[in-house]
Amino acid sequence: MDENNFNGCIPPRLFHLPLLQNLYFDDNSLSGQLSTEIRNLTSLQLLSLPANHLSGSIPPQLFHFHLPLLWYLHLDGNFLNSGEVRPDDEEGIENTTILQDLSFSRNKFSDDMLLLVLCLKGLNLLDLSYNDLSMEIPYEIGNLLPSISFLALSDNRLTGGIPRSMQKLNNLEGLYLQNNLLTGEILSWLLDFEGLRSLYVGGNRLILKNSVERAQNNNLFGLSLKYRGLFGEVIK
Repeated sequence: MDENNFNGCIPPRLFHLPLLQNLYFDDNSLSGQLSTEIRNLTSLQLLSLPANHLSGSIPPQLFHFHLPLLWYLHLDGNFLNSGEVRPDDEEGIENTTILQDLSFSRNKFSDDMLLLVLCLKGLNLLDLSYNDLSMEIPYEIGNLLPSISFLALSDNRLTGGIPRSMQKLNNLEGLYLQNNLLTGEILSWLLDFEGLRSLYVGGNRLILKNSVERAQNNNLFGLSLKYRGLFGEVIK
């Protein structure tokens, strides 16, 4: 039901279809909150609601055992916030490994949301860009997302450095951390990351070490180290 200019709230009847597997409402004008009745969609595998006008808090049921088959969750481009979702609310979350593709960019999610989704160890894609994150990137992130291939935390207010534990993200292909308040050094392992195709860390306060003599990663085709206090040089 993409691009149909639907408006108003999501019809309540949709939350009483236990056999429904896929629900697309991309690029419409839906408003209101996501109902907690979404827990009734026990067969739901894919939920895609980007580019609408949804607001309020996100239902905690999206991350719990209520939706055991949900692997794809896209809510980009709305006005949603973390609400009652808390990182210490771990019941049913750590075992929700079926969630693989989670994109929440361009909302109003706070640090609590990042801490919560780090419990989802089966994630392949995580996009929390353009939100209200203002914490340091958790130092153990490399241990918490072993399957991640695409990680986007750009355009927030993240502070601190780039955690060394990211070296353990062996499946990483895209890393997007640009336009934050990150500090510290860009270390050689980040430029030489095997399998990495896109690395965007510009728009921070990072230092490029002069000891980085060459990039060994021949697969890297997207690289941003632009402005805002980037020092040093890459020696060919």
